[in-house]
Amino acid sequence: MWLMICSAQDESALWAYYGLRARGLNPLELVTAEMLTTSARWEHTVGVDGANFTVTLADGRVINNRRINGVVNRLTHVPLHHLAGASDFEYAQQEYTALFMSWLKTLPTPIFNGVQSQGLSGAWRHVSEWVWMAAQSGLPTATYTQTSHDEIDETRQMRTIVPQGTPTTMVITLGNHVFGPSLPPHISDACKALARLAQTPLLGIELTVGQSHGDRWTFAGATSMPDLRLGGEPLLNELARQLYVNQRRSNS
Repeated sequence: MWLMICSAQDESALWAYYGLRARGLNPLELVTAEMLTTSARWEHTVGVDGANFTVTLADGRVINNRRINGVVNRLTHVPLHHLAGASDFEYAQQEYTALFMSWLKTLPTPIFNGVQSQGLSGAWRHVSEWVWMAAQSGLPTATYTQTSHDEIDETRQMRTIVPQGTPTTMVITLGNHVFGPSLPPHISDACKALARLAQTPLLGIELTVGQSHGDRWTFAGATSMPDLRLGGEPLLNELARQLYVNQRRSNS
């Protein structure tokens, strides 16, 4: 089986789920974050022979990491609304997060995207770290400074790399492919290099063409949770191919 793990409100992931099913991935199991913490029965073992997990969901489905061929992981947090108000809520939150980070680590490749120490589906990095990594990957970057007077993007609660209102566009990397508007080869290569450096194969990279940079494509941000719909049908075709190829290798 294959897994799509996401929030029940993740419209982008739901679009991809139905698109992948239409491309023949069967069974492709949709597992929402809410399913994993409500009326689910868990068995997670860690030993000298490795780590494994089995979770029985409320609807009777059984998910076992040893039967999984590939994963699209869009999990951003552990939903514990049903425990809100409990006297030991913070402790429970820490323990659940540790459990989730552990079982996510047992998932087989390919996984888009894997758990990291800074996030359940790819690292959530400070903007300054993204700028440094983008520069290391060969992307043109604006000069980054940080002061108490910096503009904050209220929609994302973070500092902006380029002035607010600057037109930007997003491309999505998937392995050795880049989806979105056509880019010069060296910019496309730099985007793929950034995804590798971030260890986040399914990465959204925001770019702008600024007059101050000689009309070059300039890095404006990155996210491990891009809107997959921006990649359109070509992205789904390649995602299905990469997931399916792994099954054929496992069965050969």
